[in-house]
Amino acid sequence: MKNFDKNDFKLYMDILLKWQKSINLISNNSIPNLWERHFEDSLYLYDYLKNEKNIFDIGSGAGFPGMVLSIAGIKNITFIESDKRKCLFLNEIKRNYNLDVNIINDRVENISYKNKNCIIGRAFASVNNFITLCFGIVNKNTKMFLLKGNNVINEIEEAKQSYYFDYDLYKKPDGFILKLSNISKK
Repeated sequence: MKNFDKNDFKLYMDILLKWQKSINLISNNSIPNLWERHFEDSLYLYDYLKNEKNIFDIGSGAGFPGMVLSIAGIKNITFIESDKRKCLFLNEIKRNYNLDVNIINDRVENISYKNKNCIIGRAFASVNNFITLCFGIVNKNTKMFLLKGNNVINEIEEAKQSYYFDYDLYKKPDGFILKLSNISKK
């Protein structure tokens, strides 16, 4: 993984902690390990996404992983978040970092265009549920990159009951990056 300067994300961390007092953006238990648990974890996707175009970040929440990746230099990210308050937070980060990103306050099931070839997600849903929710924006070239925990193999097996897909699994210190491609319904 490329080395990133933690100081580049200090403003983000400060804004997050300020907003956390009134909006539950992350688990309070993860605050002592904020950098490692949320920022560094998101940055593990950087090398996989640096050449991707037209990325959807689904269930963006506090901006992990998409907003972190955008600050790190990944372009063309669209954020899909159903919680209006979280969208306001994302817009605050966008404004403070002067980012060229698109933030959509809606549910992914309501999004119908298929011009995004890459979908990312973190701590949003099981693999099966994630594919199901996103299926309206999946096309033959779509790749999904999901940050997953140690239960990923069970989630893959569950998803295979409903979908065909190819996958690659990459180990990271506290879990996995799951890459899905050639996704279709059974």
